[in-house]
Amino acid sequence: MLKDLAKDTLVKRRIKKYDKMVAAKSSAYDKWQKAMEKEPVAKREAPIQYEEGPNGEMIPHKKPEPTVKVIPYAKVWEVSDIKSDDNVVYIFVSPKGKLVKKAQEVIRQYFIAHPEHNVVYGDEDEVSSNGKYIHPYFKPDWSPDSYLNAFYIGSFFACRAETMHASAVEYDNAVRMLGGTANKRGSVEQTGLEASLLSADVLFCMLAIHEHAFGKRTGLEFPIGHIREVLFHRSPEQDVFYGRNFHSSRHMLLKPTTVSIVIPSMDHPEILNQCLNSIIETNTDENITFDVVIVDNGSSAANRVKYGVYASRAPRKNGLTKINYIYKLQEFNFSAMCNQGARNCQGEYLLFMNDDIECVKEGWLREMVSQAQLGHVGAVGAKLIYPDTDLIQHAGIANVRRGPVHKLQKMHDNKNHYFGYNRGIHNMIGVTAACLMISRKKFAAVDGFPEQLKVAFNDVDFCYTVHEKGYYNVCCNHIYLYHHESLTRGLDNLDPKKMERLAVEGDTLMTRHSHLYNVDPFYSPHLTEDETISAIIPKEDYTPVEDLPLAEVSIHEKGIHGAREDQCLRIGCEYNGTMDNWLYGVTAVGHEEGYFLKGYSFVIGSDNAIYDKKLLLRQVERREDGAGPVNSKVYSISPYIWYRPDIRVRLQDQVNVDLTGYKVRIDKNTLPAGYYQIGMLAIDRTSRLKLINWVPNVLRIRDSRS
Repeated sequence: MLKDLAKDTLVKRRIKKYDKMVAAKSSAYDKWQKAMEKEPVAKREAPIQYEEGPNGEMIPHKKPEPTVKVIPYAKVWEVSDIKSDDNVVYIFVSPKGKLVKKAQEVIRQYFIAHPEHNVVYGDEDEVSSNGKYIHPYFKPDWSPDSYLNAFYIGSFFACRAETMHASAVEYDNAVRMLGGTANKRGSVEQTGLEASLLSADVLFCMLAIHEHAFGKRTGLEFPIGHIREVLFHRSPEQDVFYGRNFHSSRHMLLKPTTVSIVIPSMDHPEILNQCLNSIIETNTDENITFDVVIVDNGSSAANRVKYGVYASRAPRKNGLTKINYIYKLQEFNFSAMCNQGARNCQGEYLLFMNDDIECVKEGWLREMVSQAQLGHVGAVGAKLIYPDTDLIQHAGIANVRRGPVHKLQKMHDNKNHYFGYNRGIHNMIGVTAACLMISRKKFAAVDGFPEQLKVAFNDVDFCYTVHEKGYYNVCCNHIYLYHHESLTRGLDNLDPKKMERLAVEGDTLMTRHSHLYNVDPFYSPHLTEDETISAIIPKEDYTPVEDLPLAEVSIHEKGIHGAREDQCLRIGCEYNGTMDNWLYGVTAVGHEEGYFLKGYSFVIGSDNAIYDKKLLLRQVERREDGAGPVNSKVYSISPYIWYRPDIRVRLQDQVNVDLTGYKVRIDKNTLPAGYYQIGMLAIDRTSRLKLINWVPNVLRIRDSRS
């Protein structure tokens, strides 16, 4: 009985300590933001610009530093009566909250450093009743199609006076069209439209039009600026979109048009037939006619007959004009098959589609065409759902540190995720070619799909190239189709050769677009950079990887004494490689930063608060037969504890799994060169139990002298 009492006391102490650490880790954003607000504002130098003098000479000059004036949303028109020079920056703000103390100076310094921008907006959060900063909205860089769908600009924006005055007439006309008038004193007389939306949203739209922000970009430069800092604390009762949220809507076609649908398929005639029938039955728009090209790279003779039968028997109705079946025995190369299909059709718009897509609701094709018809829009995708579920398979591609990922994958679509990410229309850096539309003209401008990427990442590379040409890619998350991809498909199911091929093609992608390593204009760097986390959430940990303490390594010459190897100790290894690769990408050379490992670990069926964890490494031979350890020596490391709310959500039946993440940074001279298998030791601090387990992941330590 005394023994049980002692254990209960130890357990309570561990849980108390654990809860305290969870509270501290889960408040990371609040602490980080308050620390950021105390940081001094960096003074910026205006870049030197040149103007042609009277005699043709180039005269250097700098734009003078502006002054700042804050205008409430309901009084935006007051600026028309202000008699001043143009060297003023107006900051328009919502009354439902407040700017951070240094916001005015941050914005002023931004305009000093960026003479190319005349309009800018920034990020915001919510202040709770107890003064804690919560729910940060880390916005994308300028996203014209997102803006047309929702007022994502939110609670504040700023512009130069000259731009404001130049937009005055357009603003007044827009207000009149929407049922309001701007009186001589500058206030808006409302006739049925909320004043805050009328005065702020309409004004911002006129400013964006003046800046030609709804047109194709020149390369990677954006016409409207975005300050990636939280500069406004919103009141809890105020909707961030001020009534114009991401939503479902019907769009009109600019003109009647033709679409060619290219479907690569091999030995899946029944699946292809389901896809074809669903396309035909769901296109009821009389202004869209379409043909289908099936590209087959090697089906059996029997299946080739079935393809031919299905193609000939498909009813020519609802806009379908013809089906072209192309057979050519060749190595699977998705890019080449798509390009081949594009060459064998005539539609003004090209829609690339997997054969396992099923169209479920009328109107999806019209919505995609209505976006693809816009001159500034490049690739257009759609939200894809796993059939017979509400689980998201695709809602757009984000480019995080380790490459492209499908954010929100396998998360429920009945929930509104991260400020409407899975609702409405969003600009994204990429969309999946499981359902991707683009105009034929723009497709030709980027030379089609990259045929050196045969299996993976070809659609991502295509979208990156379209983005680099100055177009905005779009994902239509206000419509959805079914994607019959297996819910269980993933990296865990790939054999080693496929994993190696995937790694090579991933490296090829990032080498071709090295400037996009860890860069995505439409996915904030303040959001989680971890490719294994489907949820879109703020960073769980604001400690930069390079600031993690170097690991102190203990050597166990004869292994871990008294530990029991047990599969109930689960380990996930999400990255194990060089710091160079993590920080700088596949093209990094010569930095020699050491090594970095990260992942998660938990004990199934136990209270994880009672365990301390140690990362384990043991040297192994790397041979085809999967030979085991070189010797019994094991290296152990106390890891940096990483808060993982995503693990808690995924493991709701497990106890205290918030702090299951680990991170380890190892100096390049710590371990002898070789290959090291990764494991974990879990030590129960309320008993003598020690659990150990190993995973196949191997860390390669290079000879630091070479």
